[in-house]
Amino acid sequence: MKTIVLATDFSANATNAARYAVRLARDWQATLVLLHAYHYPPENPIKAGDFPLSVRSIREQSEKAMKQLGADLHAYAGGPVSIQYVLKEGFTLPSIQQTIRNMQADLLIMSTVGTAPQSAQLFGSIATDMIPLTSVPLLLIPPGVTYAPVKNIVLGVDLDTPPDVIAFDAAIRLVGGLGAVVNILCINDRPEAPAIRERALNIRHLLRDVPHTLTIQAGDEIFDALLGFAQASKADLIMMLPQVHGWFARLFSEGNTQRVARLTDIPLLAVA
Repeated sequence: MKTIVLATDFSANATNAARYAVRLARDWQATLVLLHAYHYPPENPIKAGDFPLSVRSIREQSEKAMKQLGADLHAYAGGPVSIQYVLKEGFTLPSIQQTIRNMQADLLIMSTVGTAPQSAQLFGSIATDMIPLTSVPLLLIPPGVTYAPVKNIVLGVDLDTPPDVIAFDAAIRLVGGLGAVVNILCINDRPEAPAIRERALNIRHLLRDVPHTLTIQAGDEIFDALLGFAQASKADLIMMLPQVHGWFARLFSEGNTQRVARLTDIPLLAVA
């Protein structure tokens, strides 16, 4: 892990995610790239408020906020860390994609929601819109989470759809670097079916070099089962593969705010 990109809108929750990112970068001896994309007129009118009515003024304010964030993060890091800054004029999603390519990033970090209640749905949408678009793992940091080394991971696997081999290999390499225990949860309405059991054994074989457990849980209540399992396991991180990104995105869709609130202490990682 050499380069981490942190996308920020300078909100309180994005700043909290940046604090998580800088300590992760410190521990992994990675470069942290702070990215802010601005657009005129602003993408989110609710948050614009008294924003200056020119691109130049917006950039000047963004530069000032970026320098302040960088200084705060250097002080917060608790050790040496390399921080770079990227300001881009443009919409958020394409700006993130371009920065990931240009910086050859290994990980993207974002906060799950913005600060104001009115902006929560929009910012959450931007974060989850990145799930099918990002070419690198995406780590979403819920409000209030503080950084701690990851030791206990819950990995959601859909046994009806065999995992993408490349994505699963990336997940294994990432987990191996963390030195964490992986608790695999498979939610299926046919837990005793021979085909399901065989696929579960295949998953365990792929993880043979990683400390892990595997649970097949009957049912189709994905949200309650996944979150309940993560809480019971005292997970530091929930990891999702591309095959179940549908589960992941739906956690943040309109009408699921209570489910999001239950994730306030569990970061989520979508493996590209």
